[in-house]
Amino acid sequence: MAVREKVINLVLAVGQTEVDFTTALDSGFILGAELHTNHINVDNYAEFGIFDDSGVAFSKPTPIDHWKRREGSGFADSYKPLLFETEHKTFQFKVKTKVPVIKETYFALILMYKIKPECK
Repeated sequence: MAVREKVINLVLAVGQTEVDFTTALDSGFILGAELHTNHINVDNYAEFGIFDDSGVAFSKPTPIDHWKRREGSGFADSYKPLLFETEHKTFQFKVKTKVPVIKETYFALILMYKIKPECK
């Protein structure tokens, strides 16, 4: 198996409080994730979550700081651990803020995963 990255980009437009993106993931095992964002308004609480194809929170919405890469640990341990098989399922990635944003705000989630080679 090869270790790969997949980037999920979400952009919250000015005046909005929520954005989501739905996609199928390649078959593989998700090791963990890290989030990059230009959202710096600590008074405007922001949370990020992942939902499965039935709408159930797979990784419950939590503050965006919980998704950021951790300092001082090894490479694999620095990511938010997710540890799940994708099984070609569809997932929804959602970010939500408490009040509308005053500038375009991006959220880039980097998933680290092992891809299973396709059988021929």
